Amino acid sequence: MSSVAPIFLPDEFNAASHFVDRHIKEGRADKVANECGEVHVTYCQLFERVNQVGNGLRKLGVRIEERAFLLPLDSPEFAASFFGAIKIGAVPVPVNTLLKSADYECLLNNSRARVAIVSDSLLAPAVPIRFRKSRRDVVSLLTFIFGTKTFLCFPY
Repeated sequence: MSSVAPIFLPDEFNAASHFVDRHIKEGRADKVANECGEVHVTYCQLFERVNQVGNGLRKLGVRIEERAFLLPLDSPEFAASFFGAIKIGAVPVPVNTLLKSADYECLLNNSRARVAIVSDSLLAPAVPIRFRKSRRDVVSLLTFIFGTKTFLCFPY
């Protein structure tokens, strides 16, 4: 019978620290972390965006173990939103961008997400009519972070 080496599991593990922060500490800040077409995001840029998203979610009242509904198009912003939620202890709920309005409403309700981060081009089909009517309440937090108006984050 062979013996199996024990597996070390830390008491606390944060995936954002492992997949993003670790690269800064290990000297890879200027290495490319994410490529999307012509856009290249370094670990340093990703680290900064992850922290900005995490801090923004906190300002919106998101707490540990609460959910963040993620509906961005495939882009570097997805990674920042995903790891930003994880970094503060929230639970990201990434959603397929090809669904119908009824599906999004069901997922929003069943996920019990506290906030939704949605690409602007997906806002109309993604957000139930009762929330679209109150669009003035949408916080364009991610406009500051990503320098674009294509992402909106709002309390749900």
